[in-house]
Amino acid sequence: MISQKIDPFLLKNLQYFKQVRLFYDLNNEQIKTVLSEMKVERFPPDTYIMKEGSVGDKMFILIKGAVEISKSLILPEWLPVLNKQEKSLLHFSEKDFPFFGEMVMLRDNLIRSASIITRTESILASIGKKEFDFIVQRDHTLGMKLFKNMAGELADRLRKTNKDILKLTTALSIALEGK
Repeated sequence: MISQKIDPFLLKNLQYFKQVRLFYDLNNEQIKTVLSEMKVERFPPDTYIMKEGSVGDKMFILIKGAVEISKSLILPEWLPVLNKQEKSLLHFSEKDFPFFGEMVMLRDNLIRSASIITRTESILASIGKKEFDFIVQRDHTLGMKLFKNMAGELADRLRKTNKDILKLTTALSIALEGK
């Protein structure tokens, strides 16, 4: 049972949401249940959606536009000394069907691990932790599927991160051997 009316823009994009990995193996009614708790947010270009190090309470799905994910490559305590900027890591558009910020759904008061900035005018669907928890508590089967899909995405990201770390440690080992 859907608790509130679905934003018409979200409903119009139902086919799009079916391709977002968060919604894999969900039927139309289950997707609509989640959409009923989501809000549409519009951002102009070059606007931060989230900042690394801030406390977050929302997850986002990019529907239209392009975003860049960046991360500081320096430990926070070294930032004032080294005066380094963030490093752009990934670029996504709606063609990638991305969702991000999902880690805040797993724990209260979680600190954002990266920054996300719009590169074009962008439209995103957002859901707060409170609304997400409401869905999970109300429909355990739907909640299990959502958590499974988030875990799959996080596992893939962790695998990529492990591979990147291996590349960096290999390069560092080669560089140190050359000295």
